[in-house]
Amino acid sequence: MSFLRFVARRVLLTVPAALAVLVITFAMIRLVPGDPVTVIAGTNLDPQVAADLRRQLGLDDPLRVQFLDYVGNVLRGDLGTSFLTHRPVTEIVAERLPYTLMLTVAGVLTGLLLSVPIGVASALRDARKRRTGVSFTAITTLFVATPDFLLGTVLVSVLAVYLQVFPVAGAQSWDSIVLPALALGIPLAGIQARVIRTSVLDVATRPFVRTLRAAGVPERRLLARNVLPNASIPVVTLLSVEFGRLLAGALIVENIFAWPGLGTVIFDSIGRRDLPAVQGEILVVALLILGINLVIDVIYRLIDPRISLA
Repeated sequence: MSFLRFVARRVLLTVPAALAVLVITFAMIRLVPGDPVTVIAGTNLDPQVAADLRRQLGLDDPLRVQFLDYVGNVLRGDLGTSFLTHRPVTEIVAERLPYTLMLTVAGVLTGLLLSVPIGVASALRDARKRRTGVSFTAITTLFVATPDFLLGTVLVSVLAVYLQVFPVAGAQSWDSIVLPALALGIPLAGIQARVIRTSVLDVATRPFVRTLRAAGVPERRLLARNVLPNASIPVVTLLSVEFGRLLAGALIVENIFAWPGLGTVIFDSIGRRDLPAVQGEILVVALLILGINLVIDVIYRLIDPRISLA
C-alpha cells in the first residue's frame, strides 16, 4: 500500500468515529437536567414568551429533526450560534483553542523533559548494576498516582501563593503557563520514564549494540545514534494513547488556573445549558484527538520503515 493511500484510508476511518462522537454528544447534553430557556430567561418568564423563545432556538422540533439539522450545519462548517453570547461557536473555538493546544504541548514537552533524563539515567545505571532502583520506582509511582487537578492545587498553594514564584492564574505573561504545564506533565512523566527505562534496557542488550560497543563506538555516540532512536517507538506509542487523556486533563487544569482555553468555556457552557456551544466545542476536541492519532500513525512509519502501512 502506498503512503498516500495509507493516509487517505486513515482519514476515512476517522469519519465513523467523528460521527459517533457527534451522536453521543448530541444525546448526552440533552440528558443533563435543566431547561436552556429557563437558564437564558429565568424561571418567571411568561409561558407564551418561553414557547416563542423555544421555537426560535429550534428546541421544539423533534430530536431527529434537530440532529439532522445539526449534522447538516457541521458538514457545512457551521457549529451553530451560542444561545447565551449569540456568537458563532466557530469563533469561540478559534479564540480559545490555541490556548488549549499551547497548554497541551507544554504539558507534553514538560513530561518529556522530565522523563527522558530520568528514564535513560535509570536504565544505564541498572544496566551496569543489574538491579532495579527503588528510588526510581518510588518517584515514578508518586508522579503517576497524583491526579493533575490535585497536583495543580498543590502547585498553586506552594509556588504561587506561598513562595510567589509564579502567577496564580490567567495568561498575562510567559511564566503563567509554567504551573499548568507542570500539573499536566508530571503525571505523564511518571509513565513515560518507566516506558523509556524499559525500552532503553531492552535495546541496550541487543546483539547489534554489543557488537558496536565491542567495535569501540563511544558510549555517547552509541546511545544517541543507535539506542535512543530504536527505543523511541514505544514512547511515541504512549504519547498517542496519552494525548487524549492529556487534552482532557488540560480542560480540567484550565479551570484551576483560569487559563483562557476551551476547558473554561466548555464547563461554563455545560453549566448554562448552552447546547450549540457544548456540542461544537466537544466535537472540535474529539476531532483534534483523532487528527493527532493520525499524525502519530504517520510518525510510526517515519521512525521505523519496517512498520507495515496496512
